[in-house]
Amino acid sequence: MQLRAARTLVFTRQDGALLGCNFLTRDVFGCDSSLLDLLAETPEWTDAQAIIDGVFEGDASEVESLIRHSALTVAGSALARREDEYLAEWQWTIPTGMLHFCLEDAEIISLEESEEIQRQRIETEPQPALYLRNRDRVPVVPLPEARKSDALLDIMARRRTVRAAASPSISLAQLSDCLFAGMGITGETSNVVGTLPLGMTPSGGARNPYEAYVFARRVDGLEPGIYHYSAIDHDLGLVRRSLPKFSQLVGGQDWADEMPCLLVLVADFRRTMWKYRDPNAYRVVLIEAGHIGQNVMLAATRHGLSACPTAALAQARIRKALGLRRLTDAPVYAMTLAVPGNEPSVTLQ
Repeated sequence: MQLRAARTLVFTRQDGALLGCNFLTRDVFGCDSSLLDLLAETPEWTDAQAIIDGVFEGDASEVESLIRHSALTVAGSALARREDEYLAEWQWTIPTGMLHFCLEDAEIISLEESEEIQRQRIETEPQPALYLRNRDRVPVVPLPEARKSDALLDIMARRRTVRAAASPSISLAQLSDCLFAGMGITGETSNVVGTLPLGMTPSGGARNPYEAYVFARRVDGLEPGIYHYSAIDHDLGLVRRSLPKFSQLVGGQDWADEMPCLLVLVADFRRTMWKYRDPNAYRVVLIEAGHIGQNVMLAATRHGLSACPTAALAQARIRKALGLRRLTDAPVYAMTLAVPGNEPSVTLQ
């Protein structure tokens, strides 16, 4: 067996102790100077027995522990292939990679747990203000009424997230408009490298990093299954017939299971990386998901639907369902579509 030091290790101190972390796997392990020396001395493939005999006096359990905690990588393993892909494909900085991979498949607490944490926190820590007023500024300039006779602003004001479905299905026409509003390609432009797509939302450098996938449970006129939306052709292509429970894809949120449809936005980072090696482009890609999502939500509102957005994603399960294998393909954002059931308690201004 051949081993090498993992290629995606970072180190820090916590409570006086030195810790190592492999940010591709999120494994954390204790570290000392001798282990640092070992990792520094094995950047290339090395015989495992030589490490066991030369460093650990024949104790194989220490090496097994380092493999288990992703400090050492085994030649030919899934981790070795993932490291090689990271080194070949990830064009942004190590800190950006740490942020991205350490957030994937993060543990998500339940609504009940979140509410209990908030109840405990508010007893000792007041909430920050959720909006600011201009009462202490001079002058204060009143603005004309914003919603007066403006249909678009009225739709925006009516948008609500309702996590209950009043109807078991939505129509294919409703789904079509929501997809086109968020993802539709409406024109083209060009630069020194060729033709670039122009869509319904702004995209950094017109790099168009997102693809949309439809998990259709009950869409009238569409067989249940998982579909890919082609923005350039405005059509749906079947990915697979079998559907996982929606809650398994969105952090165990049970309300999602009664929804007739789930949209998932998957970023292909390569498209943006190719032009922008500046890691700020990672932030731009995430912002673009918000632009797309807002358009989908407004189209849904116009059709009397509620689009419920969530970033609580189970990325590994989504990747498996969609057959995604590239490290640079990242599920980022999801929305359910449904005729809204019980309205939330709100007061319109």
